[in-house]
Amino acid sequence: MTATLALHDLVHRLYEQMVERKAFTHLDDKSRAMLDRALEKVIDGTDSRIRLVPNYKRKLFKSILTALDHADRLVAQIPYTIDLDSRHFIDDPYTRALFPTLSGLRRVCHQSSELREFFSESEHWNAGQSTALLCMHRNEETVYGMELDGDHIIKDVRQQRVSFDDHHLYSPAEDEQEARLGLKCCIFEGLVNTALANLSQMRKRRLELETRQQILNARMRSQCHLGSTSPDFQRLVRERGNLEAEEMELKMIEQELEEIGYLTPENCLQQVNATLSEPDKFIRVKNLTYRLDNNNIIRNKGDASHKSRKLHFAEVRIKGEQPRVVTLARISRQDVCLLYTSDAADDLQPV
Repeated sequence: MTATLALHDLVHRLYEQMVERKAFTHLDDKSRAMLDRALEKVIDGTDSRIRLVPNYKRKLFKSILTALDHADRLVAQIPYTIDLDSRHFIDDPYTRALFPTLSGLRRVCHQSSELREFFSESEHWNAGQSTALLCMHRNEETVYGMELDGDHIIKDVRQQRVSFDDHHLYSPAEDEQEARLGLKCCIFEGLVNTALANLSQMRKRRLELETRQQILNARMRSQCHLGSTSPDFQRLVRERGNLEAEEMELKMIEQELEEIGYLTPENCLQQVNATLSEPDKFIRVKNLTYRLDNNNIIRNKGDASHKSRKLHFAEVRIKGEQPRVVTLARISRQDVCLLYTSDAADDLQPV
């Protein structure tokens, strides 16, 4: 049964055995064997020809450990888990900062198909809550509001407000520990998929270049075979400027093909290593800190005229994608299974 485990399951078990940080550099026999199997799954997911490279396991081993450790450190940077349920909407500053209304919070919970499936599974039938990954976009905008200066109210004061939208919940688990473990696996799988996408893009680009190269070479040969008496000679003279541009294009194509090289097994292994050994180039976390009032206006520490709190957020930045703020959230079954209505009375606006 274990021989058919998917990469996600293998990495999950590997992380479970690596409770201490030193486990990433000091593996016991059981962990080493599991890492070997995970390594083979990585090759299956990128290019099986890598196995033709002598000592391919040794060449991939260090980069896979680097990727595993990177995922572990990224997840450790995600702040503590928030209670994302309607009972904490008033009291929890994070919940109030992330959701402007109570009905908006309930809508996000109820519309998550992953959460509904989690609570409908027999093993979670009696679970009162779940921990999931909450992702959203962060926006900063300039607004104009009122400020109190002593006994005077000043209108149209320029302010900076932070808001969050496009909320999504992913990968529900039984508790925070399991949720963090699952997230590590997803990050590692994402790096493997990035390596595969890079290889696919290189193959596609090389094919495009070779096709264009053949077309241009055919035109160059046609030019050489035309004599001055050819009916096409005058047309060719008129198009000489275009041909010179195509000659320059041909040189650039040849240069790019040389840079890409042929996707030999050795080259494929190098590309996979390049992704897994430098994972911070593809995914990283930026820590953000704001001091926000109840309306998500950014306040200074010494501003005593407004009640505000310092809040910490983690923003994941994946190459080629928009940054997204992420946090782990405990969600109650009631908020997921509660049928959402658009009754305006359910909205609880910030004070």
